[in-house]
Amino acid sequence: MRVLRYFASRYRAQSLLVLFCILLGGLLEGLGLSALLPIFALVFKETPGLSAPESSETSALGEAVDKALETLGLEPTLLALLPIIATLFWLKAGVILFAKRQIGYTVARIATDLRLELLQALMAARWSHFTRLRTGSAANALATEAQRASTSYEHMAQVCGHLIECLLYLGLAFTISIPITIGAAATALATLGGLNALVRMSGKAGSKQTKYLKSLLTRVTDNLQSVKLLKATGRESLVEPLLEGDTAQLNTALRRRVFSREALRSMQEPILVTCLCIMVFVLVQILGTPWAEVGLLVILFGRVNGSSNKMQRRYQQTITEASALWSMRDMIDAANFDAETMTTGASPSLEQGVDLRNIRVELDGAVVLDNLSFSIPAGKITALAGASGAGKTTTADLITGLVRPDAGEVYIDGVPLAELDLREWRQLIGYVPQETLMLHDSVSKNVSLGDPNLTPEDIERALRDAGAWEFVSELPGGVDCSVGERGMRLSGGQRQRIAIARALVHGAKLLILDEATTALDPKSEAFVWAAIEALRGRATVLAISHQPALTGVADRIYRIIDGKCTEIEASRCSDRAAS
Repeated sequence: MRVLRYFASRYRAQSLLVLFCILLGGLLEGLGLSALLPIFALVFKETPGLSAPESSETSALGEAVDKALETLGLEPTLLALLPIIATLFWLKAGVILFAKRQIGYTVARIATDLRLELLQALMAARWSHFTRLRTGSAANALATEAQRASTSYEHMAQVCGHLIECLLYLGLAFTISIPITIGAAATALATLGGLNALVRMSGKAGSKQTKYLKSLLTRVTDNLQSVKLLKATGRESLVEPLLEGDTAQLNTALRRRVFSREALRSMQEPILVTCLCIMVFVLVQILGTPWAEVGLLVILFGRVNGSSNKMQRRYQQTITEASALWSMRDMIDAANFDAETMTTGASPSLEQGVDLRNIRVELDGAVVLDNLSFSIPAGKITALAGASGAGKTTTADLITGLVRPDAGEVYIDGVPLAELDLREWRQLIGYVPQETLMLHDSVSKNVSLGDPNLTPEDIERALRDAGAWEFVSELPGGVDCSVGERGMRLSGGQRQRIAIARALVHGAKLLILDEATTALDPKSEAFVWAAIEALRGRATVLAISHQPALTGVADRIYRIIDGKCTEIEASRCSDRAAS
């Protein structure tokens, strides 16, 4: 089975330990049940009308038990046998408890491993992979599918455990009556096969549950991100119809899963009782089996059927939850396939500047940049303007190495970016996107992003450099004040200045602002540009914007038109020339 192979290959030591404990527990139980045989013989011998026929022969199991008691020097009395049986079952309980504890630990580890593996794969993927990734699907995988996938291991371990129990019980029964054991085993297999349709129904329902739950959570995530727009325009009623289809499909899948599970459970019991009644009739009326052995066979076959029924129910749950495992594996494999190649080489610095020479970029068959060239001098503020879709953000992605040019090259201090250590280069960059990411946490956590290497002094310095310290210090609790969901407790300008502080807190040498002031009012925009202007000489700044206020701040201004770059005179340079 695919699930068994997956877990056995990845968690071999844990799985072998669990199987050994289950096997040991089964052997202890088998010994305890064997010790019941002489007790049954004593009971039935003293019960009128239930004594064994004189012609009946002692079974192989009976002879083995008698021999074992004789070797131990014990008489087959209640006083001698009952403590042995109780001890064996207590030992079995301890061993099985240890096995189940190991299963629980492994389940927790599997969920953690899957989440970490997915996160690592996503973080190592190319940027183009993220442009296709739906946030809701990833969130669903981390929150729901990882837990369901790990639960499939628990069910699979129980399947193996019940299979071992069945084989041990059948082995004991085989030593009493070979024909009856073969017949009972054949009946159990036929029962499992006859009810397998319900197992397949549950598996299909589980796959649909995974599919529609992923779609539903993706849609919910998308709608929650636009909840302000919906409520402000009185359109929140549109959300329900969008989710209605997936919700109905998910409900249908869950109903089928519940029906198949309960139908399987309800049909197993009458089948078991019917088979036991037939078996007792054959043993007593046709084969003349001693009542002591009949009693033990009834117990053994009751346990065989009980274990086989549990095994089938656990298998049903395994394939139901395994759909989440394969969904996660598909997402991990897709991210690994799109893994980014991180170049290694010389350690970068930014002493002279960044040069883009003869750059050509094609995306989805369309030419975005064509023979683009311009320079970003170190310690200066460079502005990049252009119409929407002109390629400004793609240019920023080229500088950060998120996109590789189809022709031309990006140079850092005269060295091609492809010859530098890309990870080290990115660590020198501070980036402020147009849509500011805000955690529902404190100002301090939003600046540091939880980096344990950053001190409160580093955070304060970054806030001061970003021109944000004054308003932050006036907040209730200062840097410990929560900014609210997506920073809604702050104004747009305040959020942007905190984002700039986040970009500067690591001592970035290159600060890239991608349309960082587009959504701000003039006053908030002025605060942001004042903070940027104060960085002149201490950091290199690339500001992507079409706002007129930028011309009074920038040292150089470039405009992208038709994929090419031309330099235009900055008003700051004109003012300086006039003076």
